[in-house]
Amino acid sequence: MEQGTKKNAAHKSSASSVDPYRQLIELQKQMIKLAQQNERVRQECAKLRERVADEAIPKPAARHSLRQQVKQTLNKLPGMTTAKSNLVSLATKEPSAC
Repeated sequence: MEQGTKKNAAHKSSASSVDPYRQLIELQKQMIKLAQQNERVRQECAKLRERVADEAIPKPAARHSLRQQVKQTLNKLPGMTTAKSNLVSLATKEPSAC
């Protein structure tokens, strides 16, 4: 009977010595999952940044239609011949790159 208790004690001590390794493996698995999740979130963030940048930068067609709207609005104003041409030229200038 004494031998059985010694075997159980040896088995318990070896099992308890393995527990930290099991915990380490579980932590490593969690780290891998978090790293993968982090990478997915980075990719999604990059896509969102590109989407916002695309929507924020006016397209040439949008600028052209804005020019047309300004011209049409100014043409509706009576008695603004020289002022209209000055305003249209100011409204249609491209922003400086400086």
